[in-house]
Amino acid sequence: MILLIAVLGGIIASALVTAQALRLLGRRGVLDVPNHRSSHQIPTVRGGGIGLAFGTLVALAIDRSRSFGSTDVALFVAGISFGTIGFVDDLTSGISIRTRMVLQLVAALIVMTLIRSHHSFGVVPLVLAGFLVTVWIISFVNAFNFMDGINGISCAEGIVAGVTIGLIARYEHQYALQAAAFTLAAGAIGFAPFNYPKARLFLGDVGSYFMGSWIATMVVIGLQASIPVEAMFAPVVLYMADTGLTLARRVLRHEAWHEAHRQHTYQQLVDRGWSHTQTTGLVFVVVALSSALGSISLFDSIQARLVADVGIAVLTVGYLTLPSLIDHFWDETSSPGHVASDG
Repeated sequence: MILLIAVLGGIIASALVTAQALRLLGRRGVLDVPNHRSSHQIPTVRGGGIGLAFGTLVALAIDRSRSFGSTDVALFVAGISFGTIGFVDDLTSGISIRTRMVLQLVAALIVMTLIRSHHSFGVVPLVLAGFLVTVWIISFVNAFNFMDGINGISCAEGIVAGVTIGLIARYEHQYALQAAAFTLAAGAIGFAPFNYPKARLFLGDVGSYFMGSWIATMVVIGLQASIPVEAMFAPVVLYMADTGLTLARRVLRHEAWHEAHRQHTYQQLVDRGWSHTQTTGLVFVVVALSSALGSISLFDSIQARLVADVGIAVLTVGYLTLPSLIDHFWDETSSPGHVASDG
């Protein structure tokens, strides 16, 4: 019952603060002005993710008020530290890439220290684990930020990831992780009507950094609790794959990987005539199906687990290659030798 109250409180708090953020940030002129790399045509208020962050934190505080522990502290620190970095950049647009990366590194190191395993693995494995956790958090925070480019896409990711990880954590009796996951979904639900299907305001870096760090931290906490890798990574594999492939292509082409561009798969779909609603809907479906397949790893059947892993790979590759498949189909149907069928 207390979790349900917390979730409802988080949705309401997120919506109320987002509405106020829309008014105050708009009055201050905190706008995302479109350029040739944008997926929007009109200046739109950014930084609205502060409402999502507030709703999530309030919901978690309500649910965990009687048993606030180290997991909750790690999540609060992750969300607030990364969210603050993003919010300052939303307000000023004056943080250089180098400074931003240094601040992210400091924040990630603090979070890593809070969530690191206290089991005795020896010095070298502990250092390696700390390094991997730090790199993972920074990488996923920035991947989430890169993917936040069209209406509703990050709310879709946050809701599916939150609900999926919440259900998995409940099955595994990891109640702190369950609360963290469902409260993130609550924050995203409260924010979503302001951003989808028509965007009255954007998450901004405050929202994408907050959600990215929160999800990245939950993944680590779940893995530490011995939840299967597929179950924890399935909800985020699309974001990781889209960003990873895009950055790899840019590096191979000797392009500046950190500069804004329109090469992500979801951006290519919009460029080919898909609406934001259609593209976000596709992402929602692929992430939801991948998450469902990942949950099969919770059970003992090795064969079912392998089939599910293949299914996740097929869904991800299918999504990544969809723009090329559209181009191929268009080239065939528009070629001079193509004859349309009447029937």
